[in-house]
Amino acid sequence: MATAAFRARAEPVVRRSPRTNPTGAASAPLTDVGRFDPEETVRRFERYLRSQERSPCTVKQYTHIARMFFAFVRKPIEEVGARDLDAFREHLAIQRRYSKNSLYTTIRGLTCMFRSFGLGIADQLEPPRRPERLPRYLNEEEMHRLFEAVAPSPRDSAMIHVLGYGGLRVGELCHTELDDLDLDRNVLHVRSGKGDKDREVVLDERARAAIDRYLADRATRAEKDTDAPGRAIARTPSSRLFPVGPVTVERVVRSAARTAGIERRVTPHMLRHSLATALLARGCDIRYIQKLLGHASVATTQIYTHVDTQSLRAAYERAKPGY
Repeated sequence: MATAAFRARAEPVVRRSPRTNPTGAASAPLTDVGRFDPEETVRRFERYLRSQERSPCTVKQYTHIARMFFAFVRKPIEEVGARDLDAFREHLAIQRRYSKNSLYTTIRGLTCMFRSFGLGIADQLEPPRRPERLPRYLNEEEMHRLFEAVAPSPRDSAMIHVLGYGGLRVGELCHTELDDLDLDRNVLHVRSGKGDKDREVVLDERARAAIDRYLADRATRAEKDTDAPGRAIARTPSSRLFPVGPVTVERVVRSAARTAGIERRVTPHMLRHSLATALLARGCDIRYIQKLLGHASVATTQIYTHVDTQSLRAAYERAKPGY
């Protein structure tokens, strides 16, 4: 049975014509009676998300949520009632065993979809409070082993160094352009990061060396590819610094962790946590860490103060009472 926080008050379905979307423009009827096509509704929702300049990750995630929802309710969006929404949430929580984080994202996605069609029925769904778990990270010795594991590959080494010393999110890494590198200042420009915010990341000398090695290797490979016998047209070089997708980056990090003998599951985001934790442990101002990571609020960055157990232990030893 759904909790009170998620129980939406049952209301009769009210049909309004014409409908007005959140921007104030009247939209066409959603579906023709007897001709319900969920994909058409999803495509319209996807176009709305793109028009709002949502990130590719959000567009992919929210459209997946929309397809799941319509596969469950099997009815046009304007015929959906509060009980349908409640039943879908129960299905995800009980049958699919969704975590609070997954339920939170799903409800946000559903609310966004209904609002995009001028419908407010999903506004009554309250997302669960997400648990505040401590971030998982690698210590400095483990990070050193990770760097050594990717040393044979210029590309993989450069990617791991940028993640480990720059604190980039995997999506930011994959969308970084060659023009975003300012090698004169040893700075990397992160364009349209999370929240559509730009920031600058200082390149450590080891990260800069790994990038230089990678770019030299990339140029050599491009020349060999151009001069290959029988090749009439050379491939156009990518403008991206690392022309790979998130799945490839995750695979590289997992493989490097296995080679380094790290038994835990390691993800690219853990390297971001590892950088923040190491900087804080070494006395870096938390406001600089906030700016480096691109956090909108310092409250988000403060979670790293809870994982620095070594500093916590030292502070406790200095201040503990002498009962």
